[in-house]
Amino acid sequence: MAEETREQSQYEVWLDIIKDSFAKQGYQEVTTEDLWEFCKNFLWKHQRPTRYFEEVRDIMAIEPNDYFTYASLKAQVYNVSSLDEMDLEDLF
Repeated sequence: MAEETREQSQYEVWLDIIKDSFAKQGYQEVTTEDLWEFCKNFLWKHQRPTRYFEEVRDIMAIEPNDYFTYASLKAQVYNVSSLDEMDLEDLF
């Protein structure tokens, strides 16, 4: 976990720029952690660039549409418990 945080901190300035860009477009809820997760789990899922400048280029090219495609896919495959396990009485 500490290594993960250290690795993310190398890209914090670039992630902040994209986060601010999203905020200016009306998406204030997106955090740098969300963007970092997007990079690791979606953008670089199959192959992460070998050079730092390539990673920065990829980060700087992130558009809201790219991120929200990932977020919607993540929401669709979210592990949901079955209706049998839910207490539906709380809904009424």
